Amino acid sequence: MEQSNPQNYKTNEHRYFSELPEYFQYASGSFGENMHCFTKFFPRQSLAYFMARAEIYKNVVALHGSVFDFGIYHGGSFSTWLLLNSIYEPYNHVRKIVGFDSFSGFSEISREDIGGERLELNKIGGMSYINGYEETVNGINLLDLNRPLGHVKNASVIAGEASDKFSEYLYSHKETIIAMANFGLGNYEPTVKILFLLNPRLQKGSVLVFEGLNQANWPGETRNLYKIFKSEEITLQRFPFFPQLSYMIYGS
Repeated sequence: MEQSNPQNYKTNEHRYFSELPEYFQYASGSFGENMHCFTKFFPRQSLAYFMARAEIYKNVVALHGSVFDFGIYHGGSFSTWLLLNSIYEPYNHVRKIVGFDSFSGFSEISREDIGGERLELNKIGGMSYINGYEETVNGINLLDLNRPLGHVKNASVIAGEASDKFSEYLYSHKETIIAMANFGLGNYEPTVKILFLLNPRLQKGSVLVFEGLNQANWPGETRNLYKIFKSEEITLQRFPFFPQLSYMIYGS
């Protein structure tokens, strides 16, 4: 809810989100029991987000290449890709899942990013996550304990300015083929640089996932998409149960 406009929620939805933490905190079951029935505590919006990502990931399972996540923040998308990888393709030891984030928030806001309702998050330093790097690394190590090939490392997180670090990554990993890239950076400059860098590494069927297209509060993401790709190359798909997330399959 923190990443949305509070005015979009009804009074009873505000009450739901305010009472849910206490409902979870005082639940009588053990942690394992509560996780087994997690839908008691999981908002429908969060479940819809997971379902949409799961449907998108199915497009990648038969596709060779690596998965990249730009803008990890609290790890909603990055941890989902890791989990889905361990479920849908537990023995694909060639697939790398790499996440990028400075964890210090937006370093710049360009004029291409100005629009909509000017959310509080969309500012210099917005969407920072002070302990994000350590927490994400710890999450990777924990998941590896429950992954069929957990002894074969397949995930990494790279801290720093995403576009600069991705350029360095490609220089060091010339073998890179892109199966999927998720864009959660929100703003124009870093996203357009990354799209330019990854374009030569795409293959027919590569999946590009966008979290802010056609949304007035994040205009930069739409602008950079049309800067890199011709309109006839773009077919954006989405799901009726979660319209915020969109994706395109390159070359389709």
